[in-house]
Amino acid sequence: MGVAQPDGPDHVILDGTWPYSSGAPYSTHYLGQTLRAGTPVLFVAPRSAWTVLDDWRGALGLRGTGSNSIRMDQARVPAHFTRETSLLDLPVEGGSVGSELHGNPMYAGRAPSFFHGELAAVMIGTAYAAADEYARIVAARPLLLEPDRTRADLHDYQRHLGEALGVIHLAEAALRQTAEDWMEACRRNVSGEAPFTAVEDNRLALTFLNAGRMAWDVLQGILFRTAGSRHARDGERMQRYFRDAATYWTHVGPGMYEPLVRRVGCDTLGLPSEHIALIP
Repeated sequence: MGVAQPDGPDHVILDGTWPYSSGAPYSTHYLGQTLRAGTPVLFVAPRSAWTVLDDWRGALGLRGTGSNSIRMDQARVPAHFTRETSLLDLPVEGGSVGSELHGNPMYAGRAPSFFHGELAAVMIGTAYAAADEYARIVAARPLLLEPDRTRADLHDYQRHLGEALGVIHLAEAALRQTAEDWMEACRRNVSGEAPFTAVEDNRLALTFLNAGRMAWDVLQGILFRTAGSRHARDGERMQRYFRDAATYWTHVGPGMYEPLVRRVGCDTLGLPSEHIALIP
């Protein structure tokens, strides 16, 4: 992680390396965080200010995210491109510059829950793709002793697929409803009816996270496990879906489960929860 230092009243110097900068190879700007004299700073840097490092090619999965590190060497950006705040607790009460500029309340939503919604959507889509591949696999695999029949004719494989799809459908329903709840929280925030609080953010983030966990559980525990070892080989779609899902499971997002459940528990009990760090 890099650092920020003031350069006169109108500019800031950014210096260092920022890892896991998803989308960096395709982006025109970088939105990141750092410290300035011990204070969290959120900043935007144009593409001309940073270099993409070639350090994402060895990732197990999710290689298309382009989560390369970026490097800034004494990059000079306008001071108004920075703000002393944390992305995990960006104040949005009553609306934001973005919601006013675009006339859309979604720009006045809290970031952590939105972040978990993105991850859940990716995981559920991957699980659906794995279920489609599973159906293709079992329908094309002849039985050893009855070559005129396939695994699709066997009750076990029918049950595996149906069980997986039932959970994936449930995860999608949770994702969609929670996304609607998130947008409603944004709308109420901008209209002045009710602020988008950290308590609401915690609840929505945990629901999104649970939806993603459900998708992972059926992908690795049912679909990948029972598809057959031949589909764990390089070049097989099922292997790729598993690698992508496994990489999600190592992401910082799923790692927030423990602090999020503690936060929601404290919120419900009327106890303070903001001291529970989401990221160690």
